[in-house]
Amino acid sequence: MRIWTLAFLCGILMLQKMTILPNWHWIVISIFIVLLNEIFIVKKFTYFRYLTAILLGFAWVLWYVHQLFSWNLPLELEGKPVLISGYIASIPNISENKISFLFLVENFESKKIHTKIKLSLSNKNLINLRAGDKWQFVVKIKRIHGMMNPGGFDYESWALAEGIRANGYIVENTQNKLLESHWCHDVINRVRQKLKDKIEINLPKSNTSPWIVALVLGERQNILAENWEVLRNTGTNHLMAIAGLHIGFISSFIFLLTSWCWRRSTKLMLFVPAQVAGGFFALCAAIIYGALSGFCIPAERACIMLSVVLMTFMLRRISIAWQSWSMALFFLLLLNPLSVLTESFWLSFFSVAIIIYGVSGRLNPHNLYWKIGRIQWIVALSLIPIGIWLFQQFSLISFVANSIAIPWVGFLIVPMILFGCFILFFSAKIGGSVLLVADNLLAILWKILTYLSHLSWASWYVMIPNNFTLVIACIGITIVLLPVGFPLRWFGVLWILPLIFYQYDAPQLGEVWFTLLDVGQGLSAVVHTKNHVLVFDAGPKLSPNYDMGESVVAPYLRSIGIRTIDMLVISHPDNDHIGGAKSLFHFFKIRRSKTSTPDKLLPFPSEHCLRGESWEWDNVNFQFIYPPMENLDLDNDSSCVLLITNKAHKSILLTGDIEKFAEKYLLENNSKLTADLLVAPHHGSKTSALNEFVEAVNPRYVLFPVGYRNRYHFPNIEVIEKYQKLNANLFATDKSGAIEFKVAENISHVYQYRLENSKYWNFI
Repeated sequence: MRIWTLAFLCGILMLQKMTILPNWHWIVISIFIVLLNEIFIVKKFTYFRYLTAILLGFAWVLWYVHQLFSWNLPLELEGKPVLISGYIASIPNISENKISFLFLVENFESKKIHTKIKLSLSNKNLINLRAGDKWQFVVKIKRIHGMMNPGGFDYESWALAEGIRANGYIVENTQNKLLESHWCHDVINRVRQKLKDKIEINLPKSNTSPWIVALVLGERQNILAENWEVLRNTGTNHLMAIAGLHIGFISSFIFLLTSWCWRRSTKLMLFVPAQVAGGFFALCAAIIYGALSGFCIPAERACIMLSVVLMTFMLRRISIAWQSWSMALFFLLLLNPLSVLTESFWLSFFSVAIIIYGVSGRLNPHNLYWKIGRIQWIVALSLIPIGIWLFQQFSLISFVANSIAIPWVGFLIVPMILFGCFILFFSAKIGGSVLLVADNLLAILWKILTYLSHLSWASWYVMIPNNFTLVIACIGITIVLLPVGFPLRWFGVLWILPLIFYQYDAPQLGEVWFTLLDVGQGLSAVVHTKNHVLVFDAGPKLSPNYDMGESVVAPYLRSIGIRTIDMLVISHPDNDHIGGAKSLFHFFKIRRSKTSTPDKLLPFPSEHCLRGESWEWDNVNFQFIYPPMENLDLDNDSSCVLLITNKAHKSILLTGDIEKFAEKYLLENNSKLTADLLVAPHHGSKTSALNEFVEAVNPRYVLFPVGYRNRYHFPNIEVIEKYQKLNANLFATDKSGAIEFKVAENISHVYQYRLENSKYWNFI
């Protein structure tokens, strides 16, 4: 069963590596081959049954994807008002600026469909939205299109796994109306929303109160970014997600309590054995808690695995841990084969698998703490490769932090908040008091975790190595975790060392590696020489808890092994350029920073970027050619302009958001503006690109940092035509993703991340 399930998983993964979605006829072909294999080959060669598993996995996920892709938003309707109706399919998330929720569309422009989209509306248009209600909306939506960068989050694959086919916003219109509200539709989400409202009404707001909601309902949208950082640095982020640990604690508690109470009654004991009754109620508790979480992937895995274990226990069958694990994996893949695209899938099943491997086949010691401690260090060691693969970091204090946090959360906080939530439905005052006590206990734990996370050695950021190095490290960990008595067991440590000491490629002396990152409608670029790194702008800040510095620039820098930024240049204070700067100051040591408005970067130290300032790194010259001191108060026309030239006289010109006034100044005060590579002024706005300026620069490559379907319609078609007349090669981040150039004697390497890493679900 184990190998067969893994083969089924391999069939699903085969499709995820494809750049083009195969035709549905391949489903029929796969099933036909399976039948031939089972009838004529498997009887003679039993190992060919794994080929059956691979083909069935491939056919199943291909059918599943074709069902999702049965509706695609027509390109001609993107951004245009359309009338839809359907059901609110999630708890609406209310933030400072907007309300967002999932919407199950049943009628699209008078056509019957069945698909899920993500909608939002401004807080100023606040209306009473409840999960399960049927609404009619006029919306403007667009296809799923995320930013694509090395080391960054792939929003498009996440949306596919969630079944989301478009996103957009609700337009103010008299046709927006509630069509139906009935308690029987989407009962689970209705109960979850009602409970969420009760918690928020009866629990005072605090730094840790959002975690109470997260531990009960799995809703984590309002948690601050700095709180997530504390959990990542201490390796305790798994504790704040409803997963096997919490569901296991609760079901174990219910099992012991039910069994003890059952034994107190002779009639009940004669009717059903206490252990069977305990198993039944423990399973019910696990399913109820999983339903409260919205059946997220870790909760689904835990419920399926517990169901297998408890059913075999109640039926008095022998249960093997690996069998339970493989059955849980198989059933989850049947429910949603695209869950393999999510981080939680791999973290969930990998961690459980390594625990089973690390504790099975060993002599059973009598020391309970040794058992628990062994699991802790097994998980801490084994999650190093997957932590680096997914997050570019691993915690050096996770063993200590988890030894404190796991019993604290599992034995105290989770039972208390679930009990408090139950009481809320009968007495808001008593239930609120119980939740307040739980919140205070969580606050104490939070102080300990915060202290540990701020230790300078708490977390180690490591560049993303190649896949071969990751596989070697996993083999090494497998060897180290062999039972005591195996010869040369600690030899496995040598297999792990390449992962830790892996060295990323770097430019040679005189070379420049230039990367324009995809930060949506904004700008951020990284200039990398042999021993130095310059970051030009930091992208926008989109909400109090989300900015491009943290979500795009920092992961990219970590993915190439950068821990220090030698210079940060913020061209001017518009949000789409300065928004992510605070996060970069927080995550990296920044030796110097330059900007046209230093007061906007306070309290962080910075200096003016002034015309005439120059320096040299690794045989590469950097020079600010704009603005002069007298032009520092001209908004866009005060942007820092940086010219980078190597010894081969290949040059890069970074212009920020300068417009025609600044371009005219540069023409009048610079004898030479020629550049091989130009980041287009002001994202390609028609307020820039003077004919004389374009001709003076005469770029070979022109890059437009723009967001997909941005409201400004950048780059302007007239600007594009000006560069096309010079036969320049044009690139835009919305179509190319991150764009990388290697500049040496020639510009020999152009790498477009979206195109090079596209999969069948990516919209190009």
